[in-house]
Amino acid sequence: MELVEAIRGRRSINQFESDPVPDSILKEMLQTAVWSPNHHLSEPWQFVVIRGQSLRQMAEFRKEAVLAKNREKPHAERRAEKARDDLLKVPCAIVAVQTVDENPYRAEEDYAAMTMAVYNLTLVAYSHHVGTYWHTGPLVVFEPFRKWLGLRADQRIVAYLRVGYPHLIPQGRRTDGLERTRWLD
Repeated sequence: MELVEAIRGRRSINQFESDPVPDSILKEMLQTAVWSPNHHLSEPWQFVVIRGQSLRQMAEFRKEAVLAKNREKPHAERRAEKARDDLLKVPCAIVAVQTVDENPYRAEEDYAAMTMAVYNLTLVAYSHHVGTYWHTGPLVVFEPFRKWLGLRADQRIVAYLRVGYPHLIPQGRRTDGLERTRWLD
């Protein structure tokens, strides 16, 4: 697959098939993720692959986190159950964890490296016709989930990805990049 085709063709996938993603593909995704630009080669990343019974536990944490965030809003319980059920419809999730440096400049550089690493994951997945959906939201700061993962105080969840074979690939649209560009000579 050509690089430009992968960048322009990759989509966030909302509907997944139940077929498991082979370990060989997951390993390639993880091995390639770490080749993102990384100032000072601090390698701030750690990844957690979650499947099976652990994925069911993660889905329950997601329900609790969404409920805690939306408790005062209408239909909070229904939103929380949908969040849980959406996660249960995928064969795998990958949590991307950053070790946060004490130096705020280094921490920011490392965060940029982390987001690029997660994007690398999504591109490698796409090259194997595997879909992903990048999440942040209340689960990434939900303390019971962080504790379950065994995270330290100096670690933060940058994102978690739902990973699986797409059931439906949505159409993409973007404003032409040149319309958002200024040239200074």
